[in-house]
Amino acid sequence: MYVANLTLGLILSIPIFVAFSSATELSGFSSEMAQDLDISLMADLFAESGPLVQIIMAQLLWFIPLLFLWKVASSAGLTHALSATGDRSFWQGVGRYTGKSALLGLFYFGMTIVFLVGVILLVAIVSSMISGEVASFWLQFVFMPLVLFLGVAFIDMMHDFGRAELVIAGKSVKDSWLEGMKWPFRSGDANTIYLGWMFTGVILLLILLMLDLSMTGILIAFIVQQLLLFARALITVGWIGSEVHLFETVRNSMNPTIASDSTNLDSAV
Repeated sequence: MYVANLTLGLILSIPIFVAFSSATELSGFSSEMAQDLDISLMADLFAESGPLVQIIMAQLLWFIPLLFLWKVASSAGLTHALSATGDRSFWQGVGRYTGKSALLGLFYFGMTIVFLVGVILLVAIVSSMISGEVASFWLQFVFMPLVLFLGVAFIDMMHDFGRAELVIAGKSVKDSWLEGMKWPFRSGDANTIYLGWMFTGVILLLILLMLDLSMTGILIAFIVQQLLLFARALITVGWIGSEVHLFETVRNSMNPTIASDSTNLDSAV
């Protein structure tokens, strides 16, 4: 996970860095000075660097699908590896479930779009019915971001457990999608695990944003970045591993009941 994330970061950053360095060199600013430019001067620099913007957009056009594919494949592979035994279980999961996991992700992506549009329309309707700057502020800058954040988080949690239904339980894409939507209401532990790891990831992101690596040497900055990148991989594995453990625990606790019901049915027949 660490090596793959590092490779993807280099694939995106190196061409952009080369283009940015060329633009700053032609403009008379070095890349080091450009790190401390104010917003207006940076905007002027980008306005005069059309090829740079084109290169960045061209990179994103193919990089975003690649990142999505890696996210889908790695999540399916980790889910399978953490629930199965044997050599190359990660790559077996990637090979078996990447296609189905991508289709499952599209189902939840559609849910996310519908949710976002619904919240935006709701806020627009409520905004037209209320007056006052204070009420508008709380509605648009507190209520809406909070609802969007929590809603998307719960849909993402549904996606995680839907993927477990697909990979571990072996259900179809449709059944996995429907079963995944039940997990936020089926298990309080599912919500606790997801929110706990989510806030851990947010803390790591805040640490990264608060660090001023420009004041350190190149070697120290590189080492710190790699430690944070490795911590990100650890969080990903721990996050999915916790969800897989909970899924298997709940599933195993239901098995005796299912077996008992089946036995009683057979006896009655």
